[in-house]
Amino acid sequence: MRPFAWTWGLLICWSFRSAAIAQVAGGLTLEEAVRRALQVHPQVQAARARTGAAQAAGAEVGARRLPQFALSATATRFEEPMIVAPLHGFDIRNPPIFDRTLIQGSVNLSYTLFDGGARRGRVRAARAEAERARWEESAAEGGLIAEVARRYLEVLTASGIWDARREGVGALAAESVRVERALGEGRAARVQLLQVSAALAQARAEEVAAAGRLEVARNELARAIGLASWTEELGSLREVRMREAVLPDVEQLRRRARESNPDLVAAARRVEAARGSRAAALAQWLPQVDVVGGYLGFGSGQGDFVAEWQFGARLSYPLFAGGARAAAVRRAGYEVAAAEAIRGAVEQELMGALDRAIAAYREAEARVAAGTTAVAHFEELKRIEQLRLETGAGTELDFLRAEADLRRAQAALLEARHALLLSRIELARLTGELDAGWLAEHLEEVR
Repeated sequence: MRPFAWTWGLLICWSFRSAAIAQVAGGLTLEEAVRRALQVHPQVQAARARTGAAQAAGAEVGARRLPQFALSATATRFEEPMIVAPLHGFDIRNPPIFDRTLIQGSVNLSYTLFDGGARRGRVRAARAEAERARWEESAAEGGLIAEVARRYLEVLTASGIWDARREGVGALAAESVRVERALGEGRAARVQLLQVSAALAQARAEEVAAAGRLEVARNELARAIGLASWTEELGSLREVRMREAVLPDVEQLRRRARESNPDLVAAARRVEAARGSRAAALAQWLPQVDVVGGYLGFGSGQGDFVAEWQFGARLSYPLFAGGARAAAVRRAGYEVAAAEAIRGAVEQELMGALDRAIAAYREAEARVAAGTTAVAHFEELKRIEQLRLETGAGTELDFLRAEADLRRAQAALLEARHALLLSRIELARLTGELDAGWLAEHLEEVR
């Protein structure tokens, strides 16, 4: 029985030597995967385009605070001769010029001196919208980084489990051949062959499931970085871990989330934009004062060009607008109320998500601790069952059960370690810290 037991010992070591960590030589790193995803993912590209559009809109609205210059020119043909230039007096000795073709040109200047704060409100709203778009872009990038990290770690988990399943099948197949030979020589009982065969069938089913999980995980990661499907050119992924796996102070996390969470800050900018629009709507109840000026030129088809300047001020105030101004103010008020309610809902959801992420971190931390202990205990149990088998006090079934328990514990520990890392990344996303720089600062490759 000694050769049989030693074979099983080698099987355990061989099956799980690559289950704890993935291969690290070459291959796609997490930082590289994130960089590729940020370059090509449609969600981030759309967010960046919205930011650019909002910034352009803000510049467009801001330009209205400056003087406006306009150049115009016309050439008109009349049926009957028309006076060429305006009359500022009448001198019978110098009669005005008439011509059927009139040519006119002007350079006009206009500037609004007072509009009740309408421009200021519109600029305030536009700038807030641009800021909101920028924070929404940051939220999209953080969400994508977290999603790529999740898919990356899922590939690592699936790869480690599949390696163990695949190598375990190979070892069990070799053991089945050895036991069958020993049975033919009368050195093993038939029940041993049945037990190994059952374990081999189970291992093959687990290998198929692990291979399917790995294929799905790889393709999801490939699509996230802009590829149609996984390609072997990406190589083996590199295992990563936290440089310092310590949960920050909970109150500090909540304060950071309220101050820097992109979704919450974007919601606050939405409120600011709505208030600016309301200020612009209220300004419609006040008069508007403009200064205007220009340099005008007149001529005919025969020439006769003359020029003059003009300057003045204009006061305008609509006495009756059919209720449009009151409706605009009401609409703006409702939009402010809606924006404030949305901000409150976002903050409420954020605090709930933060609590869930903290709980997930603590749970994963406990699972890692428990999994480490469980692996150590199952390794000892496997060693004991191996000794019992060698001495004839144990059975093949007990040894196989101990080996299966150890395999499940090692897989659970691998998943728990990745869950701990993902929960820490999620906390960084919720507090607005997650970006490519955060990954480089807080994560390291396992060599």
